[in-house]
Amino acid sequence: MNRITSLSVRNKIITVMFFALLIRLIPLSFLFSAGRVTFVSYDSYYHIRNILYTTQHFPNHILFDSYINYPFGFDISWPPLYDMLISLIALIIGLGNPSNSTIELVAALFPVVLGGLSLIPLYFVASYLFDSRTSFYSIVVLSIMPIHLAVSMFGATDHHIAEILLSTTAFLFFILSLREGFISDVSSKLIKNDLSSFVRSRTVLYALCTGIILVLSALTWTGSPIFMGIFALYLPVQLALDMRAKRNSFYLLLSYSVMYLSAIVLIIPFILLLLRDGYELSAAFVSWFHVLYLLLMLLFGITCWIFSFFLAQKGRWWHYLFGVFIFIAFIVFGMRSAMPTFFSNISSGIGYLLGFDETLSTINEALPLFWNQYGQFTLSSVWNGFGLFFLLFLVSITLIFLKGEPSKNPTMTFFVIWSIIVFALAFSQRRFMYLLSINVSVLSGYFMGQLHSWLVPKTIKTHATKHKNVEVHQNNMLLLLLIGMLLLPGALLSVNAVSNPSIMPSDWGDTLDWIKENTPKTSYYNEPHQIPEYGVMSWWDFGNWIIYRSQRPVVTNNFQPSVKEVADFFISQNEMDATSILEKRNVKYIVTDISMVKGKFFSIAKLAGEDYNSFFDEETVYSGLSTSTKKVENNKFMSTMLVRLHIFDGSTTGHYRLVYESNTTVTKNPEVKYVKVFEYVPGVTLKGKAQPDEVVYGATTIITNNGRKFDYYNSAVADSSGNYTLVLAYPTQESDSSTYAILPYTIIGDKSRVSKKVNVTESEVQTGEVLMLDIL
Repeated sequence: MNRITSLSVRNKIITVMFFALLIRLIPLSFLFSAGRVTFVSYDSYYHIRNILYTTQHFPNHILFDSYINYPFGFDISWPPLYDMLISLIALIIGLGNPSNSTIELVAALFPVVLGGLSLIPLYFVASYLFDSRTSFYSIVVLSIMPIHLAVSMFGATDHHIAEILLSTTAFLFFILSLREGFISDVSSKLIKNDLSSFVRSRTVLYALCTGIILVLSALTWTGSPIFMGIFALYLPVQLALDMRAKRNSFYLLLSYSVMYLSAIVLIIPFILLLLRDGYELSAAFVSWFHVLYLLLMLLFGITCWIFSFFLAQKGRWWHYLFGVFIFIAFIVFGMRSAMPTFFSNISSGIGYLLGFDETLSTINEALPLFWNQYGQFTLSSVWNGFGLFFLLFLVSITLIFLKGEPSKNPTMTFFVIWSIIVFALAFSQRRFMYLLSINVSVLSGYFMGQLHSWLVPKTIKTHATKHKNVEVHQNNMLLLLLIGMLLLPGALLSVNAVSNPSIMPSDWGDTLDWIKENTPKTSYYNEPHQIPEYGVMSWWDFGNWIIYRSQRPVVTNNFQPSVKEVADFFISQNEMDATSILEKRNVKYIVTDISMVKGKFFSIAKLAGEDYNSFFDEETVYSGLSTSTKKVENNKFMSTMLVRLHIFDGSTTGHYRLVYESNTTVTKNPEVKYVKVFEYVPGVTLKGKAQPDEVVYGATTIITNNGRKFDYYNSAVADSSGNYTLVLAYPTQESDSSTYAILPYTIIGDKSRVSKKVNVTESEVQTGEVLMLDIL
């Protein structure tokens, strides 16, 4: 019978897993072409850069990257396990020398495999918490959950799916350890009477496995202390419940202590291997911070248990939680005084998780779950991520509380605490919705299981009447209909998720390929400890794309280094101020796109310290008898470097020339393309005499790589003595650029109306040559 049951469980998991893998492989049909993978989102592109490097230099990975935060470089804090495992698989498949195409394909398939594997711990979590029916419905829900698909589909080569798999597995083993200890009523007598049996007990074994998985998570994600801390938040709650029920809590101490002790012992060798100078206590790197953090959690738990032990003997369980709060306050003040660096790491980490960082408020995925960047309430993220499953999550957790389940069962208490904490994370930053996917799946499965039990009872009498059989059949049909209705929104959203993933637009792909092939090649792409020749500036969202696809250094990327300087450049109203930023960073090319002018402008303005509303005026709109107001761009907006470049093609500037634009036209009046590349040049300088205080204009007609024509011009005001200095960015002769001037410059004074023609060579523009020309 047990063998039949195990086969049934295995078949269920395999069937749903096969279905889940098929869904996640749908993007393969359009994301893999001509031996190249188009990866999903932004961070995947830095992962694949690191994976390629690691494959070529195995087992070494990128520790410092001069292609980020150019020209100063950037220390990479990502733990190495995720990328290293992909590199190892690629090396095995490629027999030690895999092609780039093989490496990309392995990297793109890896999250699909992890996504399928994540169904296994989910099944057993739901099974041990509830029953096999709940566990089956849970994995069905997860297989089509949009937010889970988003991080586990083909091409989503980010570590988020590894976080889900590892955290769920760790929590499963801890639940098993609690369950075994609670059921067997393990006590300290077992240690005294039979130490070998104690060591080999399932309670200890499962706790040891939990510790191992926690170490693996620390080697995968810098945010792993979140998982480690959930156990410490659960322990005092469970101790209070055990005291109230007059239960022995040694099982809890045992699972908790073995888990943390094993994690401490096992992580030390990796710290010795990966420790970086200057980051010995940094939470962002694998460091001694993790040992101190785990040790603190261990001592906290032991102290809480001892405290509960003595209070339980006196029957004062109601004093316990109050005492724990005092103890936590004591720890906080003690750490702040005795270990300020360690305390700073913890407090800044908590602030980061709760979204208190200013930069986070400008990142869409780091916004609160129910509010957009303008502070308006929205349910779009919840709906797009979970569909109806989020509603089932709320209903089910309410039912569990009403039934009093958490107070009866320590594993259920742990699950509820786990769910509340992960929900709080998702509430503060919507990016953590993927961690909540497991909890939503379990409770959605629970709701469906309850619905199943209500409509189709397990026991049906064998001598049931024909009428009763008809009723059972009707109930079965009703169950299928209701389950289908609950699954349908998620299924439709999941189809949309895999059919329309967040990928690099073709305009960007073409632009990045052009940059790689048509701009001077930079050195040290595969020796990132050395500084290359020049950098590229764009908004941080696009940094990883530029690094990987164009193989060029960037000032900022998705790690957001120097993002304030980049924002200052794009918001600058003065070319001289903007140029000083570029020269400090040795930037040669600037890449802009229409989203920076539109949706991303809010973030750019905010990070530059500007009031977003100051770039707009309100205009009254009359419609029949009613009036309304709308925001229109004002002169301040039009004067920003971003608008002067992307909308006006660099006109009114002397050091920035358009060298490439993508194919797609986003507005027709004026005609503006999706992506543009500008080159920073010294520019040719015209000097001479004009009438005092006269405005001198220089203008020519430019034809772009797409055949679009526009008028480029710049101007300068002569001083009171009639001396003027005018800088121009384009050559009119000897240019091999695909974007070039088709006419000589016309130089004209607005007072004298004297007009002269002048030709400029490429070398004169590049060397900053000074030409003398009087406009008299």
